[in-house]
Amino acid sequence: MPDGDIVHSRLARLYQKPYQWLCEGKADRNECARVTREALKRDLMRKGDLPVMLAKRMGESLERAINDAGENGSVDWAALNREFDTLAGQVDGRPDLKELTLRAAKGVLHDLRYGREIDVDNASEAILKQYMYEVYESDFKERIPLTSEHHAGIDEVTLTGRIEEIQADILTAISKWAKKATETQSVANLRLPRRPELKPVDLDEDLLCSAD
Repeated sequence: MPDGDIVHSRLARLYQKPYQWLCEGKADRNECARVTREALKRDLMRKGDLPVMLAKRMGESLERAINDAGENGSVDWAALNREFDTLAGQVDGRPDLKELTLRAAKGVLHDLRYGREIDVDNASEAILKQYMYEVYESDFKERIPLTSEHHAGIDEVTLTGRIEEIQADILTAISKWAKKATETQSVANLRLPRRPELKPVDLDEDLLCSAD
């Protein structure tokens, strides 16, 4: 497939290659994970720093509410939800990015309220991590089934299995990116994990083997 060809009409151009590779099955799991991470990284960088800034403000509100409640106090979850709505409404920017960040923040709030372990000392990072996963889901994973026939004739079950195989790699990258973006307050310098180094070829050993 030449670069730029569209093999799935409901996916953005930058996600065409990961989808194609997952469908065709010619690349191994690590290669599929890497090309998908690359597409997601580019997507997050294109979307810009509005979600980073908004996640910071929402995280600070959450941390403040937890600290004010103390060990025995109760958090006013409804008030926090409303505060998140207000914060999203106060910033200028793309409505879809504000909505994704808001959904992420409320997801973290829900998880915290119902007992899931959240690092409340790094609430902004937790919200940004969830935002990045929301982007992955809404722009790639959830769009894949939205076609009548998949590329290369692959069936839905097999394709879903391949997507699940790379899930852990995507989540690991997202965790690192969220930490980096929170520290720098920007998505401008996100990096992919380094490729594993290949073992150097022993030329003497190769020559001896070929001599046999």
